[in-house]
Amino acid sequence: MQSLNPARGQARSRGSSETLLARGIASSPRASRSLPVLAGTRRIVKRSPKGLLLGRLGPDRARGKWLLLCVLFLGSAVAYGAWIGGQSALVFGALTGGVEHLAVAVGFGVKKISVEGQLHATDAEITAALKAGPDTMMLGFDTDAAKERLEAVPWIRHAQVMRLLPSTLQVVVEERIPYAVWQKDGQTFVVDAEGVVLAPALREAYADLPLVVGEGAGKSASALFEALAPYEDLRKKLIGALRVGDRRWTLKLASGVEIMLPDDNVPEALISLAKLEQDRGVLEREIAAVDLRLLDRITVRLRETASAAPLEGSAPAEVPTASTKTVAKRKT
Repeated sequence: MQSLNPARGQARSRGSSETLLARGIASSPRASRSLPVLAGTRRIVKRSPKGLLLGRLGPDRARGKWLLLCVLFLGSAVAYGAWIGGQSALVFGALTGGVEHLAVAVGFGVKKISVEGQLHATDAEITAALKAGPDTMMLGFDTDAAKERLEAVPWIRHAQVMRLLPSTLQVVVEERIPYAVWQKDGQTFVVDAEGVVLAPALREAYADLPLVVGEGAGKSASALFEALAPYEDLRKKLIGALRVGDRRWTLKLASGVEIMLPDDNVPEALISLAKLEQDRGVLEREIAAVDLRLLDRITVRLRETASAAPLEGSAPAEVPTASTKTVAKRKT
């Protein structure tokens, strides 16, 4: 049956459509041709994703909290048991070792050692002093301790150790300089200017270094050769220096002449010898020894006789004696 009031029927149909549109169920044909704007859309989008998010992650977070609590409980139980049983050091060592192995596995192990300044120290000495290998973790390597161990190597005076991540150790060393060859009890060693024994040595291997012999000769050599520095001719004739009683020196020349120096005032004694050599050429004569130990005279011993005799006019004018630093008068 048709409605007798078409306008009323159209109004009722329009009201139904508006009601459905408000509920988000239907849309008008005109709204479908443009961007839909629904009255309840903003409220639905705001609630629905939030409800889904909480519904999905809530149980996972709870399980994570329980898992963390379980791990903490087990870790505390293990630590307490280790402490009670006196095994805490072993547990700590195991944990530390595990961390180190993990760091090495990911590339933080020592793979290369770079050394600068190495001349005489051997690779074996440096490697042994470093105590670093492929299983050594770079981040835990103690560079200060390695520096001390390197400086304990006789050849090395100073050392510097640096870590170049991820896997390189750089070592810079300053070596001691060989100064003399020291002979003692039939053995020979190379020493530096401070008398530090650097290594056993053959005399032939260090032929350009002076030879010193006797107790204390190594540590006293630098003072002697500093005093001999101005006398180049004498140094060229010298083949060795004998330390007597760790008090004084006897110089051995290539001609076979021995020069006996005093306990002290060595520079003054050498001045006297140089003056005597200049005036009389005593070192070119057939003599066995020149004795500069006495306070007021120079004594020579000839090769032909074993008796010692003072050189005639042995203390010439203006020649200082060995120990007094005074000018001796000529004897008449």
